[in-house]
Amino acid sequence: MNYKNLFVAAFVTAGVAMHAQGMNVLEKDYEISRKAKKGYLGGVEAKADGNFDMIYFLPSSKKMVKIETYSFDKDANLTGSKEDEWEIEKARKRYKGLTYKGDLLVNNAISVSSNLMGKLVYKNRKVTAKYNWLAGGYVRKVKMLDKQKLTNDNGDEYLFGGAYEVERDSAILVMGYPYSREKADFSKIELLKVQNDGSIRKIQSLATGSQLRPVFSKPLLDDDSRNIENDDLPRDWILVMAPARGTNLPPNEMTYFRITPEGTIRENFKFTAPTAGYRIINAYEKNGNVLLYGLGIKKDGKTAEELLGMSVSPSSMDSEEIEQTKSGTSATEKVLGKLGGLGGLVSAGKKAVNLATGKEEMMPSQDDLENAMDEKKYTDFIVCKVSGGRLVFANATPIEELNQKAVAGPDMKKALSFDGKKFKTNNFQILNDGSMVLSFQDFKKNSGGVGGNKMLNTLAGIRTSSSGPKYERIYQGLYMLHLNPDGSLKKNYTVLLDQKNKKGFFNNSPMTADNFPATSYVIESKDGKSVNWVMEMVKAIDKDTDFSSFMNFDGSTTNTTTTSYSPFYSIEYGKLNLAEGSSSAFRTLGDLEKKKYYLYEKYNRMQIGDYTYFFSETPNGDRLLISRLDVNQ
Repeated sequence: MNYKNLFVAAFVTAGVAMHAQGMNVLEKDYEISRKAKKGYLGGVEAKADGNFDMIYFLPSSKKMVKIETYSFDKDANLTGSKEDEWEIEKARKRYKGLTYKGDLLVNNAISVSSNLMGKLVYKNRKVTAKYNWLAGGYVRKVKMLDKQKLTNDNGDEYLFGGAYEVERDSAILVMGYPYSREKADFSKIELLKVQNDGSIRKIQSLATGSQLRPVFSKPLLDDDSRNIENDDLPRDWILVMAPARGTNLPPNEMTYFRITPEGTIRENFKFTAPTAGYRIINAYEKNGNVLLYGLGIKKDGKTAEELLGMSVSPSSMDSEEIEQTKSGTSATEKVLGKLGGLGGLVSAGKKAVNLATGKEEMMPSQDDLENAMDEKKYTDFIVCKVSGGRLVFANATPIEELNQKAVAGPDMKKALSFDGKKFKTNNFQILNDGSMVLSFQDFKKNSGGVGGNKMLNTLAGIRTSSSGPKYERIYQGLYMLHLNPDGSLKKNYTVLLDQKNKKGFFNNSPMTADNFPATSYVIESKDGKSVNWVMEMVKAIDKDTDFSSFMNFDGSTTNTTTTSYSPFYSIEYGKLNLAEGSSSAFRTLGDLEKKKYYLYEKYNRMQIGDYTYFFSETPNGDRLLISRLDVNQ
């Protein structure tokens, strides 16, 4: 057991006083069983008395799942442990974190996309998924098959207007313009439901008057999105469309659709955005309200299509799947992270797809489009609030104002300045008083050398599915925007992260910690006057080498050595005084770096009353560490 007292000294900067404050962190570590080590942490549950349970799912059979539960009191003392066994279906209803549906799943699925002429086509694909108990998710092999035209009952074709795959229901929701006799009917758009067997059902026809193009198409984010993927808990589909180039509609008139996974249109209305070049990053739901946040480019008379280019990938497949069909990754190659099963893992809320063969997907992925839009220069941050089928507000903050209201901690000479391009958002929260915080991080392109894509491509034996833009970037500046309840900017808190020399304790990896973006969020104090700003940062990079041997038809043997790297995360944190608009210095939580404990991928934090608990494990998963932070200190 270790008690750490981290002290932030009093200081005065820019005429604002920051009072001295002590932050007490309680840390306790424990050994876990060999059985639990082979499984994964699938949930942390709080009790009414302030105690909590950590729940591990262990390798199990098709019908029964083994569960090991560790119980702790509010001071992180281990009070007991127990083993249990449940029927799979009962356990899935009881525990959200149980994603197991069988060891091996084979599914004949389809994808819906646009061809070069804009017409909708669907491609059959065979998806084989093997469960990885270490990662708590499925490793998928995707084989693309034949391509056919997508038509309605009358044989009409469609032009692409958006698509959303609901894996749970083996179906894809599609928005399309009817196309017949070499002519599209832009006066209406139809919502279709396409099943995996290729059957198509028209759900509803909607009047549009003119051609609209999708500018945002994603499922809602919510408080569970961090730990539970959309495949396991499908959310409503948010589709926002804007006038196409050449129409006579106002360029910044947006059409908003909210559609359930079953295909029911819950909301359909028009609203006026602050600018036509509104790049919506995400849609976040809280208490029935939806917040659309992103950036905008102000230029009168231009459409979103002209200002942003294509902003929605014309395919129902996600970026991982599309990129794999282009790269032709072999079955012996591994995705980044803990490895097992078919040779890969489910990592950080993403599907892992480690094999794609057959027909190549020609459409750009969403990541491709995001990378292109990152290069544009934006003029404003924009937040819109939707509630009850209408727009409540749309507020734009100029980049100049963002920099004017920037704040730096005492360990920085001056606040960071944001230039309006090359950035990645990583969290959005609504605080108890209705105000909001949006965190993002800027980056620069790596000109070469360690961490760059060229370096990765020249290192013999290194295989990783994430060897693209992620390692061509150097992430440094972290920003936390504090927005008033009406979406206007109150303060912009900035921190400069310097991770370029942190390669990890285990190897000299070809990438450094600053090739990976940080994730940050805030934890409110009880009085609401301050927040703890917590940053999850890469502190080490693990190396895993795997050897496989394959007998060829001619009797010869092919040996393959595969090397993969896993980023390990831990925490730095500081305090933001929202009432005074000031920031403390930042500290590493406890002795995580010395002890080599790193955050669990999922369920790594929980707040109970005045305490926030963080959960970490050793690289080989044999011990766990509980760190308790008093948010009111």
